[in-house]
Amino acid sequence: MYTALLFRGARAAAVAALALTSGLTGIGTADATGRTGSAPVPIEVRIGASGIQAPASAPGGLVTFHVTTDDPAGRALQVFRPKAGITLDQVLADFTKAVASTDPADTANGISAVEHEAEALGGVTVVPAVAGSATTEISPGTVYLLDFTAFLQDQSAPVLRSLELCAGPSADLAEFPDGIVITEETAGGPRFRTENVTLADGRFLVHNASDEIHEMTLQQVPDGTTDAQLQAIYDAILAGNPPPQGGPAPLSVGLGGISPGRTALYHAEHLPPGTYALICFVPDHESGLPHAFLGMHKVVVLA
Repeated sequence: MYTALLFRGARAAAVAALALTSGLTGIGTADATGRTGSAPVPIEVRIGASGIQAPASAPGGLVTFHVTTDDPAGRALQVFRPKAGITLDQVLADFTKAVASTDPADTANGISAVEHEAEALGGVTVVPAVAGSATTEISPGTVYLLDFTAFLQDQSAPVLRSLELCAGPSADLAEFPDGIVITEETAGGPRFRTENVTLADGRFLVHNASDEIHEMTLQQVPDGTTDAQLQAIYDAILAGNPPPQGGPAPLSVGLGGISPGRTALYHAEHLPPGTYALICFVPDHESGLPHAFLGMHKVVVLA
């Protein structure tokens, strides 16, 4: 392909080759013993080959999705809400363009339409050994839980489940997260900016300070990996020279896409210490290329 192949295959190809801003003013970080603040009762979501298991309703306000899977390959959950006057079918149709088109212009048009038609509320990518949670503020109303892993493979029959959020308490998202990640636009393109992202068991507050949807995939890479090496791989894929593939797939978990201006608290459970790359594979709304290809990756070491 072009973009569809890049979107679906970039993760596998890249890893095979390797076998604070406005809106966050006043937020600090603390160690695990200094955590404060109340936590909402999690909405338990199980996602796998049999579909999505989740309650039909739950309190809105500050919402935590706790996600698990029994799929050895892992699963990605994306939560979203169509904006007023927009149908679910329209959002899914444009989402399909964003992930499946072979024309980069169509991909860019698709993701741009989704940005205008829906609010991306996050989600969690998990594997059996590493469950995860995402906490964010969501007003009452209907939201949709999408099996994004299944959607990448087959857009004709989306696996999704509606969830009705009723009135619930609102609270501070996180007074003292362990680390902060900001997705932002720079002169060189979209980038991750981090502060104290050092703990494998850390709670990371992720804020989208850009004008596009961004995700935060944590992909395990060999110790010593550099961002320059990652970029060289993406450049090679873009030039039609993908690196050879083989060996087991590396660990890949993370936070689903969030819309501009949104903030989510992400936590991976039992994440092994090691070297990881923060990566965004969401297509760019101008070029249609995955943001990772434009330099949106950052290597971190988690202890």
